[in-house]
Parts: sequence; structure tokens; C-alpha cells
Amino acid sequence: MRYRKYLIGFLGPLITIILIFLDIGISPYFSWYVNSLSSLGVHRYYFIFDSAVIIGGISIFIFALLLYKNLAVKFLSIGFIMAGAISLFLIGIFNENYGNLHLAIAVIYFISTPVGIIIFSFYRIRRFISYYGFISGIISLGTIIFGILVLFRYIKIGIGLSVTEMAEALLLSSWSSITGLYLCYHHAR
Repeated sequence: MRYRKYLIGFLGPLITIILIFLDIGISPYFSWYVNSLSSLGVHRYYFIFDSAVIIGGISIFIFALLLYKNLAVKFLSIGFIMAGAISLFLIGIFNENYGNLHLAIAVIYFISTPVGIIIFSFYRIRRFISYYGFISGIISLGTIIFGILVLFRYIKIGIGLSVTEMAEALLLSSWSSITGLYLCYHHAR
């Protein structure tokens, strides 16, 4: 395991997802039918959710920086991923109580990260990683657009924004995890 530094692409998102599910588990008010995930950042145990997204933002930023420094990949894709990572970090600082500022930061995360992954997928580390990145990026964008349409009641379905947010978070985390694990064991030169 010569390239352990890439494990941050796996561990950071894993810790983030685990902490979010832990917070959901101890938050009796939380409902998948009503809430967004960010509502976890404004209750008694707000620090769990805030820590989760801060850890996620820092780890994805470092992972993107490693990709840029160690692979022959264009900055455009990494720039989008880094912008998403910074936004994820800021979600933990500017919670829902900050209103439109929080919303703008969240939208940047949910849009820029999949766009960066889609662009990055044109850099071929391995064919399956490229295809997975492209497909998960497209599905992520579609998922968040669907969630926005549900939020503004253009589509009436009995779910909260948290469902689409979690679906996108899992897709984006899985790309980072797969890419990080692959590069840890098969560093692309």
C-alpha cells in the first residue's frame, strides 16, 4: 500500500456519512418526509452534523489537491471539486439560520461537485472509474434538480429534500471512495 495518502478520498466521506446517519439516529424530530439534511445543523446536537460536513469538506479538498498534484489532470475539474469541498465545509459554519447564504452555499456544493466529477471522468484512470464518475455525476445532478423541483412543489411527492440530498451525497462519496481506494493500490502515473 504505497500510496496511502489517497485513502483520504475514502475515509473522509465515510466518516462524514457515518456522522450524518448517527445524527439522524439521535434526532427524534428529523423526518425524511419533511426536512433537509441541513436541519440537523440547528438542533441540540448540531455539532455532529456540522463536524461531519466540515470533515467532509476538508478531506475532499485535500483529496482534490492530491489528484491535481499527482495526476496529469486539468485544473478545471479539480477547481469544481475544490469549490464543492469549500462549500461543504462552509455548510458546517453557516447553518440554516443563515437563510439565503446557507442555501447559496449548499447549491454550490450540490452543483459544482458533480460537474467537477463529470469533467474529471474524461481523465482516464481506469475505464470503470471514468464511467462510474460520469454516470454518478449525471445522476447526482438529476437527483438534486429533482429535489429542487420537489422543494418548490413543482413535483408533488411525499419526500423531503433530505432524501435527494442523501442520494447525491452517497453517489459523490462513492466516487471519491472508489477513486481513492483505486489510487491507493494502483497509483496512476
